[in-house]
Amino acid sequence: MSKKKILVTLQPSLKELVHRHMERTLAEAGYEMKTRYSWDPLEEAEIKEAAGDVHGFIVGLEKVSPAVMDAAPNLKVVSKYGVGTDNIDIPAAMERGISVSNCPGSNSNAVAEVTVGLMLNLARNVQNLCNDLRNKQFGVYVGSELAGKTVGILGFGNIGRKVASYLKPFGTRTLAYDLYQDRKAAEELGLQFASLEEIFAQADFISVHLPLTKETNHLVDMKLLSTVKPGLFLVNIARGGVVAEEALFQAVQEGLVARAAVDVFEFEPPTGSKLLEDDRFIVTPHIGAGTLEATFNMANMSMENVISVIEGKGNPHPVGGSK
Repeated sequence: MSKKKILVTLQPSLKELVHRHMERTLAEAGYEMKTRYSWDPLEEAEIKEAAGDVHGFIVGLEKVSPAVMDAAPNLKVVSKYGVGTDNIDIPAAMERGISVSNCPGSNSNAVAEVTVGLMLNLARNVQNLCNDLRNKQFGVYVGSELAGKTVGILGFGNIGRKVASYLKPFGTRTLAYDLYQDRKAAEELGLQFASLEEIFAQADFISVHLPLTKETNHLVDMKLLSTVKPGLFLVNIARGGVVAEEALFQAVQEGLVARAAVDVFEFEPPTGSKLLEDDRFIVTPHIGAGTLEATFNMANMSMENVISVIEGKGNPHPVGGSK
């Protein structure tokens, strides 16, 4: 009897790190791994061709559309290699009885660490000073300190809570926005919940950690950015669509936002983004979860998800009402 197949679509940078580990783990569990590695998300036609005979799908940034699902009659489960599932049509999956899962908490520490690093980088203008020095410009720049500042965290999930914990030693006044307010965690971390309007009016730093949904798409728009405390430093390491790029670019041009660090874009790769043209933006290629530790956490959790569903043991980490 042939083995059931699991499709894995990831970027080539992960191939050397996790391919052998995932292939061996799945083989030991009795499955065959199919892989497609690409720097850019695969086109729908290629995904449909690759998914035609699989029972499970571990997906990176590719869009899992209804057409993809219909091209895979044996598909039982789609697991996101990561946390954000905005590239998976969850309602369509539920209609077809396909489970959807993700890897909550797998990359929280990695994203939280780089978030605080980007805040410090923005405050001290490290990136531009580094570039200036390489160009033989040895100038003095007076930056800002994180200590004592007001920091707004948009999204108080696993990552937001971790960021808040790392900010405690800096002595920041931390405000958080989330529709689901974990009062116990807030008390333990010494922060307060606040509205978006309150945060944008008071914060010196804002860090975005909200999922991309219909409700959060362009949540941070020009109307909100026009109310900021002048000199704001903003970090978006969640999803590009949560912050309207055109509005953020305009806010920087008008001096409302001093500088911004952006790890995620509305369209990736962001070849046409204006944010790449202005050195007041730190731009990174979606590397928030890019650590060895997070990489293996996501690999192990995503494999656990698909195997558990296929074997009828339930969905360990269901998303959007999926089972």
